[in-house]
Amino acid sequence: MAVSAWFRLPCWPLLRRWLALAGLAAVLASGGGAVQAQSTLKADPAFPLELMRHGALYLANGVPPPEGVHALEDWLGRLERTNRVSLFGGSYWLHAVVRNDSPTTRWVVDPHGSLMEDLKVRVYVPGEPTQRFDAGYRALDSQYMLHYGGNVALPRGATAHVLVQIESRYFARFPSVDLVSEASYHKTVVSENVLTLAALGALMTLALYNLFMFYGTRDKALLYYSLYLLAATWGWGLTFHIGAEWLDFRGLEWHYIGFFLLPVFNTLFYLEFLQLQRLAPRLVLASRGVIALSLVLLPTCFLALEYAHALATLVISLSLSLALVAGVVSLASGFLPARYFLAAFLALIVPATFILPANLGLIQSPVRNTELLTLLGGTADAILLAFALADKIRLMAQQKDEYLLQLNRALDQASTDYLTGVLNRHAFDRILGAAMAPERDDEDVHQVMLVMIDLDGLKRINDEHGHTQGDALLCEFARQLQTLKSESTHVFRLGGDEFAVLGDAASEPAVRAAMADFESCLHAAGFKGCGVSYGMAFGSETRSGSQLLIRADGRMYQHKTAKRVDSPVAPSMRAVA
Repeated sequence: MAVSAWFRLPCWPLLRRWLALAGLAAVLASGGGAVQAQSTLKADPAFPLELMRHGALYLANGVPPPEGVHALEDWLGRLERTNRVSLFGGSYWLHAVVRNDSPTTRWVVDPHGSLMEDLKVRVYVPGEPTQRFDAGYRALDSQYMLHYGGNVALPRGATAHVLVQIESRYFARFPSVDLVSEASYHKTVVSENVLTLAALGALMTLALYNLFMFYGTRDKALLYYSLYLLAATWGWGLTFHIGAEWLDFRGLEWHYIGFFLLPVFNTLFYLEFLQLQRLAPRLVLASRGVIALSLVLLPTCFLALEYAHALATLVISLSLSLALVAGVVSLASGFLPARYFLAAFLALIVPATFILPANLGLIQSPVRNTELLTLLGGTADAILLAFALADKIRLMAQQKDEYLLQLNRALDQASTDYLTGVLNRHAFDRILGAAMAPERDDEDVHQVMLVMIDLDGLKRINDEHGHTQGDALLCEFARQLQTLKSESTHVFRLGGDEFAVLGDAASEPAVRAAMADFESCLHAAGFKGCGVSYGMAFGSETRSGSQLLIRADGRMYQHKTAKRVDSPVAPSMRAVA
């Protein structure tokens, strides 16, 4: 039969009316005002009962709930059914029917999973007075610290209608409402509060400590890290109602300022810490773009609050992606502290994989307290970043020690005679100037002794045996002079065959005795005909370093002249030295 023939059958008008009624019924069932038959949920003290998942959700129309259960069906029939809560805010009623067959009678209705400004809870038990409590961000009193839950009583064998109004200008993620036993909820509240306060305290402590370290080191990475932690403490502290319950501060517009500043300070931190300006200039430009975007979107906290959480989520996601790339690039370039940076990133990204998609409504939160999980991840991130900074400081200290060692080696080389290994004329001028400095006490200056020494016979050795043998003579004499070296006595080669000893006047007898033996030692070493002429001067004779040098040098030449005169005067001239 042709299809058009069906429309000419006598039964077609009746069939058409039936299809129209079926279509109307489907429309009413999907979103109309008819009351849906609610399946009864079984309360179990061992497990939370998810009312949002199994109950019915309606759009609130401003009409207050009924006083008794008898009017509840008609009141629900005037509400519009909806499938889910909009993350951009609104007002909703949740209705669930619960039967308690367990011996537990003390229960808690627990709204959680997102910040909610106003909560109204009504529990209708046939034959019992209506139970009610109000909660939420704006509530002045709460039964449980930092939580929205409230106590209700469900007699054993009773069937109750639970009605919860949820209202907020935005929802950070899809809210949940559970029915849990009072004993179980009490343990949950205590454990979550301890973890929350401990994590916030750790963030604040690390922030203040590193801010103090910045004032001592002027390392910008420490400053940006401290500001990053302060922004995190601000944002999470308000999210967990620390400001509302402690300081009575309920400005919802200020909540996401801290979260918009997180990408700013985090980006500034890793740009400075990972040395990206040198390693990846293009990545620096992209990161600065994230900073600009975050600052541009920040006013939405006041101008478009319902969109602030979604925009902050997008900026934070972009910042984390760039941070991952930056850490990999820096580590691949050989910057070892990037290891801790990447470990910190992993500690943060694990909870972020739960909270960021839930913030955008892509998934339902897979854990009960997503905010706490993310806060703990952020605290672990902060601690690992502190390790990264400490590792950087350790490497900087190690590099500083290496630089100082190289500098000391360079100074030693600059102050050492390249042939003999004793100190040179540059070191002599510096040490003599320090010994005779005007600011030194007279008693210390009086103890200064300067010995000027001339090595006789060097020219003859050079002329007869060559400069190699002359150099050997200089090295041998320098080795002998080194026997005079002590903590307070220094040995110098001033140039050519001129040497000097600067020490303490108390060592004069030992120096004179050694000078008398040096000629014999040189002869024994094969340098026949070589000798030593010397002259001494003391700080007690003059306060001037130049005058001390002139006196010692003059006496050395007197000694040299006396040695050349073969007469009985020579021994007396030696005494002049």
